Amino acid sequence: MADQTTASYDHVVEFHGHSCIGSALGYRVALKAMEWLDANRSEDEEIVCVVENDSCAVDAIQAVTGCTFGKGNLKFRDIGKRGYAFYNRNTGAAVRILEIYRPKDASEKAELRKAVFGGTATASQIEMFREMSKAAIKDILSAPEEDILKMKAVAAPPPSRARLYETLTCSACGEKVMETRTVKKGDGVYCADCAGGNG
Repeated sequence: MADQTTASYDHVVEFHGHSCIGSALGYRVALKAMEWLDANRSEDEEIVCVVENDSCAVDAIQAVTGCTFGKGNLKFRDIGKRGYAFYNRNTGAAVRILEIYRPKDASEKAELRKAVFGGTATASQIEMFREMSKAAIKDILSAPEEDILKMKAVAAPPPSRARLYETLTCSACGEKVMETRTVKKGDGVYCADCAGGNG
């Protein structure tokens, strides 16, 4: 088995900026993924993760697994699901993990959340929401995995490795832009903004 050296939840909180339900769930997802893949934190592209949302959980996944956009081993499949697929390029192991956690007080918390984030909550409602969130985080960090996660082996191969592309200069604005995001018009090369594509 790999030397399961993983980030602590405190490290996740430091990386993310605060403790929340999303980061706690992402932490549990990432720990389970690394255990399933029998892997250590990815130094390069050994581990690949495809995330299906851009929630707080993704920060925890980056902190624990070492999968990042910069290295090209964190892929964003924007479908809004609470699913995360992980691949170990060295062994071929792959798993998709779903968050299935639902707090006992989900309906009450949902109403409070609307008030808190809608700016209509009273001071006592804000405090109640904070306390409920703290309790949920504690529950997530200690709950049996079958209560919060669902795993399924993945048969598909991992996404292709990250490619390095040439950096070009836009003929109009003079800003540098990735080759694959340029538009060629006549003798010039243009960024999406200058070409009228609005990025």
